Amino acid sequence: MPTLSRLPIDTYLLAGQAAPLACAICNHENRVSAEHCHICAAPLSISRINADLKRPAQLIGCVGASNTGKTTYLGMLMDMLMRDSGSLKATLLGPQSISLQQSTTTALSAGWYPDKTSRDPEHTCWVHCRVDCGRRRKRTDVVFADFAGDAYIEELARPGSYPAIRALLGKCSAIMVMADAQRLQAGEHDDDYVSLKMLSLIDEQSSKEKKRNWCNRGKTQPLALVLTKADATPACAEDPVTFAENHASALWQDCRRRFPNTKVFAASVTGATGYKLIGGRRCRVPLRVEPHGVLDPFGWLIEQLA
Repeated sequence: MPTLSRLPIDTYLLAGQAAPLACAICNHENRVSAEHCHICAAPLSISRINADLKRPAQLIGCVGASNTGKTTYLGMLMDMLMRDSGSLKATLLGPQSISLQQSTTTALSAGWYPDKTSRDPEHTCWVHCRVDCGRRRKRTDVVFADFAGDAYIEELARPGSYPAIRALLGKCSAIMVMADAQRLQAGEHDDDYVSLKMLSLIDEQSSKEKKRNWCNRGKTQPLALVLTKADATPACAEDPVTFAENHASALWQDCRRRFPNTKVFAASVTGATGYKLIGGRRCRVPLRVEPHGVLDPFGWLIEQLA
């Protein structure tokens, strides 16, 4: 006689695998088993954590031209937050969030600045962290990405080259603009035009998002103008507002005009820098790591979001 066996058919598992997973950045649907969005290459772990917490993370747009020190600043910021500095404490969510901190601290400890950020969207460092601020330790989940400065320029020249940039800037709750204080003091303003174009793009994308989402109407994102490499410009470290008015007046005025809730900060990661000859080329290297004003811009943005 034939032997009968009972095999359970787990149709609910098949249905779960068939359900799409919407990207938290660009809203495009992906396979539930995918690790990165097939449109913008953002990690889908952000969407999974948002779904588990029943609330979306706050997006922060970090913009700036190439070589303004975005990677070094953001990597040092996360390292200091992980050490429970002052009233701020951060918990990184997801393994991909550690990459930026790891690459920055490893390079600085070896006496080098981090390598230039790759333009490849799949190599972009995304950070998803939970920040506890204030005495009551109010929690805020935030997400930001360290895009290459060249990626911003290419997206401005050819819209759609980096879908994650335009999608994130349209939904960001706060903005951080990086500007090189050393180049500003020397009278070099080429980087200003990149930031001005990005501010115009943020304003345009935010207006479109507010039209689609009624609950966001009337809200103005806080903007922190961070003057990096302040260790090489004592005037900037002493009075960043006056420095911005004297050396970056166009950028400072445009920030205030588009985003009334704007504040300027001076920040530096190293206490002194030098140069080494490598392959016949002078390369800038850190002589000592001495963070100054790194936490202030991020802490102010978190207070505004909270």
